[in-house]
Amino acid sequence: MSSQHDQRSVSELIGEVVNQFSKLIRNEMAIARAELSAKAVEAALGAGFLVGAALLLIPAIVLLLMALAAGLVELGLSPFVANLIAGVVGLLLSGTLAYIGKTKLSADHLKPKRTINEIELDISAVKDTSR
Repeated sequence: MSSQHDQRSVSELIGEVVNQFSKLIRNEMAIARAELSAKAVEAALGAGFLVGAALLLIPAIVLLLMALAAGLVELGLSPFVANLIAGVVGLLLSGTLAYIGKTKLSADHLKPKRTINEIELDISAVKDTSR
């Protein structure tokens, strides 16, 4: 078996390296497509959560804020101050939901980290073998 490998020419060896490298690149691209597809599903899920949160929570939050304002008026605050406090609470809730949704849709969160790491390792391995 070693005599067969010893008889191959440099051009055959280079051809084999190129063939193996192209297979590696095709495999990495398939992995990248699969990971990007999963990330796209995750992004759609994040966007769906934002839309769902907005649609389902708006009426509930309005009612809760109205009840909060009414309760504060019952405790002796003026209606203006009670409504102002309820509005601030509503803004804080809205900001929290927006932050969670934005985090799910951030570029860093959606980056195909495993594929990038694998490609960097492959490039490093090719560089090491070419020396």
